[in-house]
Amino acid sequence: MAGWREQKQKALADIHGTFEIPAVYLTHAAGTPVRVNVRLHLAQVVQQNQIDDWSNGATVLDMTNRIKFQKTLALPKVHTRAYVIFGNSEAYITGPSKPEREGYIWVEVSEVPQADLTALLSSVDTTGTVWEGIIS
Repeated sequence: MAGWREQKQKALADIHGTFEIPAVYLTHAAGTPVRVNVRLHLAQVVQQNQIDDWSNGATVLDMTNRIKFQKTLALPKVHTRAYVIFGNSEAYITGPSKPEREGYIWVEVSEVPQADLTALLSSVDTTGTVWEGIIS
């Protein structure tokens, strides 16, 4: 019988597999693109009528956008200020990260403005197989 650590690791892998989104990881414009499957966690927006009512405070613990990467041989670590591109209109730039834990790396991200994303994609060769299904 598997121990609790093995059971937890399997459960995390199941969760990651269920909610993963294909993306392209790019350290900089001249870097080599890497196809990754990540989980995107967007910070919840508190509506104006909830500002003084903290009865549901536990549901707004995520104050920043985060991406969870699965540590692999192709992606042993995540660099700061790298791009995670989900498509022509959605990309994030990486910020501070937590140390790898149980095979996953949590990274704070911020959204890339559309003008910057368009300029980045125009300077990168997006014809390879790594970009299939990402760039239309």
